[in-house]
Amino acid sequence: MAFVLALTFAFHYQTPLSAAQVTFFSRFDVLVTHDPLPRAQVDALHAHGTKLFLYEWSVAFYDSLAGPWQRSLIGTDAVLNAKALRGGAGSNDADAWYFDPVHMSQRASQLAKKLRRVGYDGVFLDTTTVANVHPDARKEYERRHPGIAYDEAFSKFLAALKRRQVRIFTNQGYRDAAHYLPYADWDLTESLIGSRSWDEAVALFEQLPRKLYPHVHFAHLEYDNAERAAAISKLFDEPAYVPGGEPR
Repeated sequence: MAFVLALTFAFHYQTPLSAAQVTFFSRFDVLVTHDPLPRAQVDALHAHGTKLFLYEWSVAFYDSLAGPWQRSLIGTDAVLNAKALRGGAGSNDADAWYFDPVHMSQRASQLAKKLRRVGYDGVFLDTTTVANVHPDARKEYERRHPGIAYDEAFSKFLAALKRRQVRIFTNQGYRDAAHYLPYADWDLTESLIGSRSWDEAVALFEQLPRKLYPHVHFAHLEYDNAERAAAISKLFDEPAYVPGGEPR
């Protein structure tokens, strides 16, 4: 369910879309997908003005999903862990490799090339900030780079993306606004309402740094509480989305 304001967004992680879904999502300003849509569907959505953002795990990549370039990083200074890690913010059942943000200059170039190849407008960076780095990888980062905070180093990657004309949609970049929001076009508050009381939720939404970063579109994704999501959307004049109303 989307709450229609000046700008709207949606998430949909199954590809390809059905014809009905192409029609449905063409009503949104932004659509985030996990994998690239077929080029014909990309073109159809673009024809209606929809911008497409591709999912990217911000701090790591899974071994099972690694492409040739990512696999070439394993065993180099570009990743923090010498052995694959499981758990933390990642899956307990899949091996993951964590980027060293001090050595991510090539990542911005590779990601920008991928987006151009599939016809996408930007990237959705999930699980942002050092809080989502596996504890073992975080310890290695601190050992390697005691003079620069992880998120400060990561911000250089974001700056490199912006130089390449990549639109950026962060997930909860507001948690470290100074390092993430200068580069973000959109920032997601995923499940910020959650099971909180109405007063608690409003207090948290009031704290979002809108005045410091007026260029950022704050977007609110909830999985329940559709009525409260609609009320928050109207109260702050910002878009909200609750999955579940998409056609098949």
